[in-house]
Amino acid sequence: MDFQIYTMYVNRQDLLENAVRSVGEYVDRVVVLDNSAKQDLALPDVACEIVVPPVPLFCSQSYNLILKLAIERNQEFFFIMHSDAVASAQAVGECLTLGSTLKRDGVPWGVMFTNYDVLCLHNTDALRDFRWDQNLPLYYTDVDFYYRLRLAGLQIIHSRLKVEHVSGGSQTMKSDMATDKFVRTNYPAWRHYYIEKWGGDRDLETFTTPFGIPAG
Repeated sequence: MDFQIYTMYVNRQDLLENAVRSVGEYVDRVVVLDNSAKQDLALPDVACEIVVPPVPLFCSQSYNLILKLAIERNQEFFFIMHSDAVASAQAVGECLTLGSTLKRDGVPWGVMFTNYDVLCLHNTDALRDFRWDQNLPLYYTDVDFYYRLRLAGLQIIHSRLKVEHVSGGSQTMKSDMATDKFVRTNYPAWRHYYIEKWGGDRDLETFTTPFGIPAG
């Protein structure tokens, strides 16, 4: 089975290394996107791949690059893991087993959650025609993506496998005052965009096409 585990790095290399090592025997399947300011990440003691984009990317841009790489590399599945996650080889293996079984049985699924999307398995073939909305660089880009999957009839599987999110997550933002200010300043605009696009906030959507514009 061909797959890789993708994660994005901005800051807190200590948490990144902990996340990468936490997948155990699958560490050599990890691909790190270096979105740090200087893009000079080095992990000499960790056997994983580092990909350096032309410029540091936001989350939605990173996700789109990851999907592009997964398609180009002919990967049946791919994981996206938060850089402040603590996973396990067991969680990775069980996700892959369940994903393969569902696919073999013809279940139309797109993504599989553990602790929400802290470690999330993606069904590459099902997602080929999807992209994350780059008008939502950070928050709400996941909400938008998963809503569109459901509209397309793709299931979101809740595996409920144990994966930890260190100190409640958002460590990239909590570790950098500039990033924290950027998020707090722009979050209301992202939320407003989502509401305008889907006719309501998360779980309160009323549109089935973006901005209520009829398809076609």
